[in-house]
Amino acid sequence: MNQGKILLYKLQKLHKGFTLIETIVVIAVVMILSAIAAPYFKHLIILDRLQADAWQMVQDLREVREDAILYQQNLYVYFCVSPEENKNFYLFETFQKDPLHNTHYNPGNLPDGRHFIKRKLKYNVHIASCNFPSVFWVNGKKYYSLKFYCGAGTHFRGEAHPPGTITLIDPKSRIKFYVVVDLVGRIRMSGKHQ
Repeated sequence: MNQGKILLYKLQKLHKGFTLIETIVVIAVVMILSAIAAPYFKHLIILDRLQADAWQMVQDLREVREDAILYQQNLYVYFCVSPEENKNFYLFETFQKDPLHNTHYNPGNLPDGRHFIKRKLKYNVHIASCNFPSVFWVNGKKYYSLKFYCGAGTHFRGEAHPPGTITLIDPKSRIKFYVVVDLVGRIRMSGKHQ
């Protein structure tokens, strides 16, 4: 009985580690699983990038809305949607150009980084569309505008005009993400069209 245990112990000691065949099989399985998972991870990375840009836009729009209420000034946001190479930025006011004369910044003005800010979208994300009716052209670029009211007159504080949806897109994969602004000025983002 003792000799059987000793022999079994010696055999177990000899078979420590993996054989070449076992190692090759494990590597093949790992490679197959990686090949299957790679497109899924790529999709997740693209969604994460779109979400990061959408979240930045949501934060900027909320800042404009809050500043409109705080400083009692109607403030604008401008989204560039044409030509194609310029569909990757938007401009927004945090304070009017001349509040005494109710003068606003417009896309033809140079951003100062303080009261008029230009935000470029990262990761090659573009603004695919905005469903706002206010359209105008400045220096060969097409812009849509969104206005946040301060609460003066017939408008309530933080009201957005017009309400709408900004569609962000990854040009290569054509995956979209949405920033939604409703009538009362609430701003949210979504991976599904609203």
